[in-house]
Amino acid sequence: MTVAVMELQGAAAANRLLWERPTERGRTFLLTVLAFAGGAARARIAGGTDVQSGLVGFGRAAELLSRERAASKQTAAAVREPLARAATAAAPLMRCSDPAVVTATEQLLNALSDVEDTARLEAALEAFGRAVNAATAPRLSWWARRRAARTG
Repeated sequence: MTVAVMELQGAAAANRLLWERPTERGRTFLLTVLAFAGGAARARIAGGTDVQSGLVGFGRAAELLSRERAASKQTAAAVREPLARAATAAAPLMRCSDPAVVTATEQLLNALSDVEDTARLEAALEAFGRAVNAATAPRLSWWARRRAARTG
């Protein structure tokens, strides 16, 4: 479950890095303007009217934006696989006999819905780790429990 969460965080960070930074948006804008101007200039050189060159420029800009949008959606779709892995890893944990593990797993899955909220995700991951560690810790022997009760 922890590995799936880390993979999901990595995919979301890559998506942010590749598409959502202001510099990337600025580059897309600049490329769109250049595609428009280049298309308009080529149409004008070929003997087109102002309206025709404007339409060709808009067409070139639309082509570029369409390719950028497709690439952006492909990158965003890369988040789907780690999210599916997290859900698959959570399924057996949701049937655990320990209610603390079930609750922690639910909270972790809810935190995954907004991967951008890293503080919430880290807190849910930490609570999940504590719950699983408590549920899987070896139980003290009868003698050790009796001795602990006598000293406590």
